[in-house]
Amino acid sequence: MRFRFLLLSAILLLAGCTGLTPQQDSTVTEHTWEEQYQALLAADNWQLRGKIGIRTASENHNASLFWEQLQQHYQIELSGPLGQGGARIDGNEDGVSIDIAGEEPRWAATPELLMQQTLGWQFPVRDLPYWIKGIPAPGHPFELSMNQQQPKKLIQNNWEINYLRFSTHNGYRLPEKLTISRNDLRLTIIAKEWQIQL
Repeated sequence: MRFRFLLLSAILLLAGCTGLTPQQDSTVTEHTWEEQYQALLAADNWQLRGKIGIRTASENHNASLFWEQLQQHYQIELSGPLGQGGARIDGNEDGVSIDIAGEEPRWAATPELLMQQTLGWQFPVRDLPYWIKGIPAPGHPFELSMNQQQPKKLIQNNWEINYLRFSTHNGYRLPEKLTISRNDLRLTIIAKEWQIQL
């Protein structure tokens, strides 16, 4: 039951909003931070495959992650070790639905509302698609620490995002490993494959 709660938490947090695996490419000129920010801000068609770790003060769980963003429509799938558990979320501007293995599907007008109804707390869900691409979400104040034209630490909406590793794709830096934390909750996302139109 606790794992399902954490799985639901993770999938709600992830909701919100060129087909090569990222790799180091020394033949491509890397873009400045401003160029990178503008390109990633406009990129609204992408896929990410990888892993997510969810850690609280008392528990630690891992799951496989698939996230597809097609403009306003998104689909996120999580599956536990050896395909156990599992959850799928589909959403767009009209609402969001979640289907967790062994439970009745749930629907709400927004991911924030669904989180409030099912978990009793909220998360800046609409910021996450930006954070996961390595940029601050527009419209909110932030603090950003940089290291050689790439973000190192972002603080926004009282959450701390640490970028631990990047890969280069067509001269753009995409996060390969990041953590998102606040109080006793920490998400670790490892991107094994990015497909993104830049």
